[in-house]
Amino acid sequence: MKKTVLLFFFANAFLHAQQLRVDTSKSFISYEASHPVHDWSGTSEEVQGVVVVEDNVPSRIAIVASVASFNSKNSNRDAHAVEVLEALLFPQVSFYSDAITFDDKELKLSGELNFHGVPLPLDVSSYWTSNEDHWVLEGNFEIQPSLFGIKLPSFMLVKMRDLLSVRFRLELRTFVP
Repeated sequence: MKKTVLLFFFANAFLHAQQLRVDTSKSFISYEASHPVHDWSGTSEEVQGVVVVEDNVPSRIAIVASVASFNSKNSNRDAHAVEVLEALLFPQVSFYSDAITFDDKELKLSGELNFHGVPLPLDVSSYWTSNEDHWVLEGNFEIQPSLFGIKLPSFMLVKMRDLLSVRFRLELRTFVP
């Protein structure tokens, strides 16, 4: 009897869960960085990920992007970034959360950002909207590269600012296996 009830509970929970995949053709993650001489930004349009939705509210999220996929429109800068970030050793940056709260259209994600091989807790406020067959998750946050063991590059003997502003917009579609 207990096995039947437990099986019914898990089957019922599975039926109410929906898996959404990032639409890579319409999603991006970008960063802004700064140095006293100039500011720059880079964007990755090769974001991958999954969001599990239960009762129309996200319950888990996993997002990943290749470090080498970020394009600042300056190939020398991008090549140097791949070197500084040791992309051969740490090829991906990822975020995972299963502690999500929803209030109207605002999602608060408490999870773990893994960058340069260092996992650190990260809280992100984002916005969640849905429109028939697709959903959009967008927001921003800031990180300090030095907390992830990254040696800040310098130009003219001055290091870059120890702050990256990250912005994301993820379009999600229903996954049908």
